[in-house]
Parts: sequence; C-alpha cells; structure tokens
Amino acid sequence: MSETVTPDLDTKFMVDPYLNWVKAEGATIHEGAALDLLALAVAPWARFGMKGAVCHAEGRCDYLTAFLFALDAGQSSAPVRHTYEEVFYVLAGSGETLITLSDGHETTIEWGEKKLFAVPINATARHKAGPSGARFVALSDFRYLMGLYRNEAFLFDNPSPLHGRQKRAVDAGLIADPCSGTLSVDELSPLVLADLSVGVDLTALAPKSSTLARRQMQGRHILGVDGQGFSLSFSSQNSDIRRVDWRHGMLFGLKGMQFHQHFNAGSAPARFIAVELGSLSSPMFRSRRSTYGDASVYASGAAIIPRDEERPEVRTALG
Repeated sequence: MSETVTPDLDTKFMVDPYLNWVKAEGATIHEGAALDLLALAVAPWARFGMKGAVCHAEGRCDYLTAFLFALDAGQSSAPVRHTYEEVFYVLAGSGETLITLSDGHETTIEWGEKKLFAVPINATARHKAGPSGARFVALSDFRYLMGLYRNEAFLFDNPSPLHGRQKRAVDAGLIADPCSGTLSVDELSPLVLADLSVGVDLTALAPKSSTLARRQMQGRHILGVDGQGFSLSFSSQNSDIRRVDWRHGMLFGLKGMQFHQHFNAGSAPARFIAVELGSLSSPMFRSRRSTYGDASVYASGAAIIPRDEERPEVRTALG
C-alpha cells in the first residue's frame, strides 16, 4: 500500500527569484511595450554605486534583463564583480571603465555614445563618467542565472578566478561600434565582443527597405542605435499585427515563436541590435546555431515568409 505524502505547507511554489531580488534591491522598475532609455527616470542604486533602474520590456525573453544606469559628470560607480555576463550600450555621454582581472592585471577601456562594451566575466569593474556625464544600459543573463542558482552570493561573491574566460574576452576585444561599416539589406551581422554567451546581432536597413519576416524560437531584446524605423510582429498570416516604432535609445521586446519584420520608411539608414542568449562563439541553443548558419541542426519553428507571400498590409507598410 502506497504511503500518502502530505505537502509541506511552508513550501513556496512558483517563486521568481529574479523579481524577488529586484524588489529587495529597492530598484526602480519600468515596464512597457517600448521604453525610451534616454528619458526614463533613474534613482540611486546602492549595490552599483550609481543611479539606475530595471527595464522590463513586454515580450522580452525569459533569459535576459536590462539595467539602466546613469553617472553624473566625473562620477565613479562602485567596484562590482559578478559571474553573470552583460553587454553595455552607451546611450549618451562618455567615460571609461577600469577592469581588474582575477590575476590582478588592470586595464582601462574608454567608451562614448553609441558604443558597445563588455567586462570579462567575474572581473572587477568600476565605471567613471566623462565631463558630460554618461547614461548606459546593461543587458545581461542575470535573470536566467538568478532563477537557476537562486543565490545572490554565487553571482556577486564567487571566488572562482575564471582566468581562461577572462583571457579569451580580452583577446576578442572589449569594445564594438555598431554604427561602423556597411551592411546590405536584410543582413544579420553578429558582433564579436568579449567572448560572451550573450549574443549581439546587428541589422542595418537602407532607406525605404525592410527585412523578410522571420519566426524565431525565444524572445529577444531590440535596441535602436541609429536612424529610426519600426517593427511588426504576428503569430500567423491571419493574426493581429503588433507595431513598435524605434530609434536610438528605444528598447523593446520581441516574443518567441512569432514572425518579426523590421522596416525603415525614412530617407536615412537605420540600425538596431538584437540581444539574445546564445552568441556566435557560444550559440547555446539549436535555434541560435541555425541563426548563425549551421544547417546541420533542426530549429523548430524556423520559418521565413517570402516577399511574394507577404500579407497585403505588410507589403504597403513602407508607403
């Protein structure tokens, strides 16, 4: 005869360690379909020693989160070390970051508006703003790792030196410029930055052009970096269409298992970056391997709508 198991009434279910951590930090939280990172309010965030806010864009993936930070002219942040990976995008201003690797070696990187930079995993970093101050956003896999390990100390006080990962990060380069170079229409270009597992993919759109509609597995964060455009998303050829307009500094999320199509209706080139877990150096998932051209894997849900099969309202979106 089987034994009856009585549930422990003190056990908690459906806990979100990430959201609980955010609330415990007392951080400002912004939510919305599209978030203007240049205009959002920030408040002092003790852990990082600078003003900041948590940004939750609707449709974002469950793996990444966005922290917005701001430094006054000449101000320095607190030194912080952690085992989650993040990529920074500079929204305004300039500054520098002093990085101390696990072996004690120090290096300083300088950054300016519309630049991307990263800090090697578990290296100590301290940011300092230039004469005009600085505002930047950090997109990281903190949400996923906090849910996985459910331990703040493991992420912020982990003694593991990670020498190999840090060396590969430095060798790969800690700064990237998403506004340099030329790209053809509908070309996705992965940006190699610090050997991250967080992927940053750049798309450039010529005036009066659009990408093809593509369906993807997991959601992603989109951040406008140059020019302006808009993105449409829909789940099928007959479903409602969601539109989000973007420009430099606008952050929004694209849901997984939906078609996404991006447009530039203006007279100047436009660029945006898509940030997602899984990079060119470390794809993580079959769907990401497929995105980067690995034809040997089957990525469920992968699909592209040809031009001649586009919905009428999509064909006329450019005017």
